[in-house]
Amino acid sequence: MQKGKRFVALVVGLVLVFSFVLPAWARAGEWSWEKEVTLAAGLQADGQVLEQEQEREREREREREREHLKLRNGKSVAGHVYKGVENALLHVKNPVARAALTAILEGRSVAEAVYEAKAQLGSWKDAGEIASVTEQLETAVEADTTLDAGTRTQLKKHLGVMYLKAGKFKNARELLETVLEQEPGDEEAYQQLDQAYAASGDLQVKVYVKGKGLQFDVPPRIENDRVLIPVRFLAEGLGATVNYDNGEVIIKNRGSTIRLVIGSNKALVDGVTVDLDVPAQVVDGRTLVPLRFVSEKFKAKVDYYGGSNLVAVQPL
Repeated sequence: MQKGKRFVALVVGLVLVFSFVLPAWARAGEWSWEKEVTLAAGLQADGQVLEQEQEREREREREREREHLKLRNGKSVAGHVYKGVENALLHVKNPVARAALTAILEGRSVAEAVYEAKAQLGSWKDAGEIASVTEQLETAVEADTTLDAGTRTQLKKHLGVMYLKAGKFKNARELLETVLEQEPGDEEAYQQLDQAYAASGDLQVKVYVKGKGLQFDVPPRIENDRVLIPVRFLAEGLGATVNYDNGEVIIKNRGSTIRLVIGSNKALVDGVTVDLDVPAQVVDGRTLVPLRFVSEKFKAKVDYYGGSNLVAVQPL
């Protein structure tokens, strides 16, 4: 009997003990799980903050690199160039144009920007955009001190073509003339210059000697498909001398002598009689002589561009 009571008492005691211990274990387990979840959430948040900070640092590094490139690429282009490019971007929609201008802002090569724009010129229709972008690229080319003379000249030729596309013929002429001052034998530049004059309607005879345009007080003229030009301007351009003797015009250069008689279809070249297609003549007090005849006798190359009646003379 007593053994049964003791057994019952033992069972009751164990029940009481477990009634107190189990809730404590449960609470401990719950706290541990909640703590683990909170800790994990905290670690995830810290990871996101770290990743965001790393991305910001990478962006700062990219910005420093862009600034470094700007300084390196031309010391670089001056600040006013970047400002002009930024203003142009506000009004330019063409993606190629935007890419070219953005290339400059990002510190990439100015040459790269010019080539990128010109490559798509055939499909670019907005003349106003072309003119705006070309102006900015021209300014950048002038400001970029890292460009060698040959590259700068080539870029200006490309920009001349862009100005032609935009209908800015005066800008094209002025730019191409600076090209020819550096590269007086550049036939492609003369072709483009001829197109610019023709497109603007200027069909007066124009003469360039060694890449420089001659200015005349009496304009040249064309007779029988021959260009006649005031002799003194031509002689000075070729480095020759001019004298007059008893109605003869005597031109000397490089040890060679040409004698012309006003109104005569005959000339003497180093003492040898030569026929002329058009004789020398006097107009408004100036002696005009056949340009090609005189130039070629003095070993100069003569090219005629019929779009605008442009003549290029290049001593050999």
